[in-house]
Amino acid sequence: MTATDAPARTGGLGLLIGSKFASTVAYATSWVLLPLYVYQESGSAVLTALASAANVLPFLLFGLVAGAAVDRSSPVRVMAAMEVANAAVLLCVPLLAATVGAGPLVLCAIGFASATAYVWFDVASAALVPALAGTDGVFRANSHLWMTTTVLTAVAAPVGYFLLDSLRLGPTFAALAGCYLVSAVLVAAIRHAPEATGPSRPERGAVWAGVKYLAAHPLLRTYTAVNVGVGVSAGAVYGMLVVFASRALGLPSDDYRVAWIVAASGVGALIGAIAARRFKHVPPIPAARWMTGLDLVLLLSYAAAPSWWAAAALLSCWNAVHTCFLVVGISVRQTATPQRLQGRVNAMGRMIVWGSVPLGTLLCGALTELAGPRWALATLGVFALAGLVVAVRAPSALAMEKVAQ
Repeated sequence: MTATDAPARTGGLGLLIGSKFASTVAYATSWVLLPLYVYQESGSAVLTALASAANVLPFLLFGLVAGAAVDRSSPVRVMAAMEVANAAVLLCVPLLAATVGAGPLVLCAIGFASATAYVWFDVASAALVPALAGTDGVFRANSHLWMTTTVLTAVAAPVGYFLLDSLRLGPTFAALAGCYLVSAVLVAAIRHAPEATGPSRPERGAVWAGVKYLAAHPLLRTYTAVNVGVGVSAGAVYGMLVVFASRALGLPSDDYRVAWIVAASGVGALIGAIAARRFKHVPPIPAARWMTGLDLVLLLSYAAAPSWWAAAALLSCWNAVHTCFLVVGISVRQTATPQRLQGRVNAMGRMIVWGSVPLGTLLCGALTELAGPRWALATLGVFALAGLVVAVRAPSALAMEKVAQ
């Protein structure tokens, strides 16, 4: 019996969830605070955008390299080291604030360094899930992990505002650094027996092995292509929530109903994360067809919503389906990938998601200026339609089996 076939190691999985909890508190809160503080101090939209981009760019730049590094080492060791490194990065903020000051450009650089460390942690945690949960427990484990991150991401903004207002910049980031240290302690306590020890030195072409595996695996290739389509259309929804509420529904940006719409999106994501565990025994291609089809129908319905409450209800339903498909896709990818390639394959999958979502936001923003938010969202639905076509054309019998490499 291999590590990935073994029964779930509930103790180790509990430590992993606890580690992700502490890490997500720090990461999600700093993601909110850095752009906010940069804008307060500089008043520059360009610098604020740079602070926000600093959280996304590292995954696109270093994801493949991080995947190869994780597969050569122990995911636990990588995670613990990166959490300590992230704590050290965030501790630079109170140190600078107490001495020479922390200017906007310096904070952007700190945000980039913190997000870079988080890339390695995130890739390693994805590689560790099947080793701890076993093949039978992957869907349930990912459901729990996504429930945790969804709830914490939803409360990150109000928590961040409160901390910044009550503690100020330096103490706030010292507290967030403490969260990373707690995460490091928890993950260091995990004990698991790796399926195989990776090579200590980089292999020729090792970085691209994950890409090759995805391309060679019929099911993963299909899911990846579908993810690109729904990811672009999702970027249109996520990135334009406030703009849609303002221009399509006629709500002022500071109207409390906008907050209810955003909250509805978070509730939908939580429902989707809970529901994902139920798809363990559902054939993956039929599941992709139904969820992508519902994604498209709900997206178009949301674009045509006549009122804020209808928009909130439809957005909640859409995000439940979308999040469920994301979690199912991650679980399918982990189940169908050998342990020695988990880091690289999952890094590539995450890079695709992180790349397609911002693309959808940019496209929808440009189209909104030309045709308005409703037509822009509806037009971006063509990407979800393309994903649906891919899923419909794929053979229904494709299964979550590992392919020889």
